[in-house]
Amino acid sequence: MKTTNLLWVLSLVTLGICTVTLAGASLFRIGLPDMITRGIGLLDLVALPILAYTTVKRLKDKHGL
Repeated sequence: MKTTNLLWVLSLVTLGICTVTLAGASLFRIGLPDMITRGIGLLDLVALPILAYTTVKRLKDKHGL
């Protein structure tokens, strides 16, 4: 249960930081290099399935399914 919660929190924080970084750069018209934008996108793609898996696992553990 602790590992699931830790992975859930880390993936949520990762997605939040990536989103704020990309949105902030776009909002302030800061041109990020292409490799940084792609790297952030890859982090998003890695963190999203982890978040989905741990969310489902937490819900199953909570409801005893």
